[in-house]
Amino acid sequence: MKFKIVVAVIIIAGITGASFAFFADVRKPAVAGMFYPGTKAELEKKVRQFLDNVKQIRVKGRLIAMIVPHAGYDYSGQVAAYAYKELEGRKYKRVILIGASHGMGFDGVSVGEFDDYETPLGRVKVDRDFINKMVRSGRRIGFVRDAHLKEHALEVQLPFLQTALKSDFKIVPVIFGSMSYSNSQNLALVLAGLVDDETLIVCSTDWSHYHGYDEAVRMDRRGIDAVLKGDVVSFAKMVERGSCEACAAPAVITTMLLAPTLGANKIELLKYANSGDVTGDRSKVVGYASIAYYYESSPLTEREKSVLLRIARGTLEEYLSEKKVSEFDVPAGTLKERRGVFVTLTRRKKLRGCIGYVQPVKPLAEAVQEMAIAAATRDLRFEPVAKDELSEIEIEISVLSRFEKVSEIEEIRIGRDGLYIIKDGRSGLLLPQVATEWGWDRSQFLKQVCRKAGLPEDAWKDAKLYRFSADIFHE
Repeated sequence: MKFKIVVAVIIIAGITGASFAFFADVRKPAVAGMFYPGTKAELEKKVRQFLDNVKQIRVKGRLIAMIVPHAGYDYSGQVAAYAYKELEGRKYKRVILIGASHGMGFDGVSVGEFDDYETPLGRVKVDRDFINKMVRSGRRIGFVRDAHLKEHALEVQLPFLQTALKSDFKIVPVIFGSMSYSNSQNLALVLAGLVDDETLIVCSTDWSHYHGYDEAVRMDRRGIDAVLKGDVVSFAKMVERGSCEACAAPAVITTMLLAPTLGANKIELLKYANSGDVTGDRSKVVGYASIAYYYESSPLTEREKSVLLRIARGTLEEYLSEKKVSEFDVPAGTLKERRGVFVTLTRRKKLRGCIGYVQPVKPLAEAVQEMAIAAATRDLRFEPVAKDELSEIEIEISVLSRFEKVSEIEEIRIGRDGLYIIKDGRSGLLLPQVATEWGWDRSQFLKQVCRKAGLPEDAWKDAKLYRFSADIFHE
């Protein structure tokens, strides 16, 4: 009888959570004592030393994603610290760690469905609810347990996160099994629909492997420059040709695709070095880089607005008459920031075309050029603008702010906010000035953005709904 009572108590304690840790599925450290110190005291000292060596915080805006190296701490730890220093004082409830398998190949993406990941600094909870949503997406996402058990690329990031982030956070471990552009696209799409403002993306990759110092620097510069320009196609092609290398190239491509959709409009190289800079042996080196994706908006001056309008007008004149597009020389600064932007054309106060970039995927001046041509020639609601119409065309430009998820519809303010809705693979956007021009109230505005997306008028009730403001100016 006593034995039965004891067993009952143990079972009840397990169910209620009092002894749950005993039953937890914990991914134990695989490279402690090899890639980084194996004791808590040594590891704390090492990571703190790296972070204290970085004197300057460079990212003032909202940090959205980072690309960091994953070699042994003696080689790449100081480079990684330039990214993790940026986390001090920030709070995230979730960190999505994306890397590639070094030990086994498989087709698709594996998420680490453990309860916790452990390091000498303690355990980090896995966000199982978030992972379940990813798996339910049905986009080649599952759990390949063996891919995670000995993989170092994600594990080495944890002590830095545990040190730099003081608040509680959960992780979502993600590993690619092979190089696949389509799998990168799929993962970016899945995450774009799930990630919120309290989530950080951490992409774990090293760059060139075992080339001479000068050749390694050249290869790394090519790849990193493509990342800094947001040129996903060029980066993927260079990796395929072997003119640049990144051992987690699919994770880098996912980050390049995903970060702008989450609002990142600036990309900055925080630090680059290679193993030759550390050891002095330059015969066969490995490249390391820390890169930050973030949102930071600089207000447009009247002169900059004038320059953008001049670019739009000049582009249309040249394109409609000669089918040519010339480059405009713009100064460094706001006009080279990546921003969402719409170009609207009217003739005799009637709409003649309106197309834009919802997210900050291109530098502002370049985006205005492209969208001016698109508004004139590719808005399917209208016939293309003819050259002889141009003298009557008025150009309006709307430079978008970062999107904010709508939690309560009372947050929406007519005249200030535009709306963007996503549901069931459909999306629609209405600029802030549209509600004012038509005299809509909040309820009408919500119905109209649903209609714009081809959705029922009440679809906003269970859709993803975002608001944004815009800097609007015209000729």
